[in-house]
Amino acid sequence: MAEIFPFKAIVYNPIGGRDVSSLVAPPYDVIDPGDRARLMARDQHNIARLVLPEPSGGLSKYENAARQYKSWKNNAVLSIDDNPALYVWEQRFKIAGQDYTRRALVAKVSAKPYAVGGVMRHEHTHAGPKADRLALFQATGAQFSQMFGIFPDQGGSVTELLLRASEGSAMIQANGDDGQRSRLFRINDRAAVARLRELLAPQTITMADGHHRYETTLAYYEQIGRDGTTLMALVPDSDPGLVVLPTHRVINLPEYPSVVANLTGSGFTVRQYDLDQWERQYREAEEDHQKRSVVAVSPSQNRTDVISWSADGKVDAIYRSSGDVGVLHAVILKTLARADDTSTPLDFTYIHEADAAVAEAGKQGACAFLLRPISVRLLLKLAERQEVMPAKSTYFFPKFLSGFVSAELD
Repeated sequence: MAEIFPFKAIVYNPIGGRDVSSLVAPPYDVIDPGDRARLMARDQHNIARLVLPEPSGGLSKYENAARQYKSWKNNAVLSIDDNPALYVWEQRFKIAGQDYTRRALVAKVSAKPYAVGGVMRHEHTHAGPKADRLALFQATGAQFSQMFGIFPDQGGSVTELLLRASEGSAMIQANGDDGQRSRLFRINDRAAVARLRELLAPQTITMADGHHRYETTLAYYEQIGRDGTTLMALVPDSDPGLVVLPTHRVINLPEYPSVVANLTGSGFTVRQYDLDQWERQYREAEEDHQKRSVVAVSPSQNRTDVISWSADGKVDAIYRSSGDVGVLHAVILKTLARADDTSTPLDFTYIHEADAAVAEAGKQGACAFLLRPISVRLLLKLAERQEVMPAKSTYFFPKFLSGFVSAELD
């Protein structure tokens, strides 16, 4: 079962519903060195100093993070709630001029191995980020950002409770660099807390973002030899603000014009267009949900290729189990790599905007593979079936801000 628990939130001192925009940051894994410098320049207590620490005064970067965290608590920069509660995180944002609102239940969740009825993953992870986060957990004993989970909300009971809880005064608020406006509300009514725990108990929580941090939490508790909980923002699957965007791939394929022909003998049809047709072809693929295709754009060759497959072959079985990204990784790229006759692993650049991916492909003399977003419905089905997609298969927008609500590890 998906056990959720109230907890004592750690927030920047919330006097008067304070705006903490200068103190929060995006998740650590999307902050580059330039971003980090800008964030730290905004305020001496910006959370980037804890989630991406640097060595200082003979201390390792993790020891430095622990020292600063302790100091911020002692000096009331950070405030810890007196009593355990659940929380609502409301995010308002725009995409292509359209307004969205997303509400998440912020809670502690039992940290247990992936299992149907508990927490399930949808993506593979890499070892490096987990080792880094584990060292930070061990040094600070805290989580400064939360995982992002999705759960079924049949009948909309949880959605209604979150809406009602967000009608009062916010504890804190913040603007993110991505345009989101975040507000945090406390749920400390015992009946509401009990009802939310009851409604979540029979549900499977599917990880949307934060797979590395979740698996790191499991490793943390395994090392200290006991069970524990982890911080999550949980969004109902029917929330209209639950937006999934694709993550496109830019890949260096020097012999692209010759190797792409190899796909035609591997269950694919390739239709070639001029470069300036890429937007039209990608838009048509996005709008036609029955279409089975990936759009490849090679600026250096002045061409756009629509790589498609039939709905009744082996390739489509992969599509039904993992979407466009599964077909790209499991079949298309393996076929192209073999035809390219190279033992060097393919090097990916991950980009979320299609026009930026095409521009980057032009700079690198590479190829951009443009993918469609996977639906939340399919994502939940795949998790229930324990199907795992390649890393960076989804991009849920906007991200939850680091430092907006934190918690101690158990």
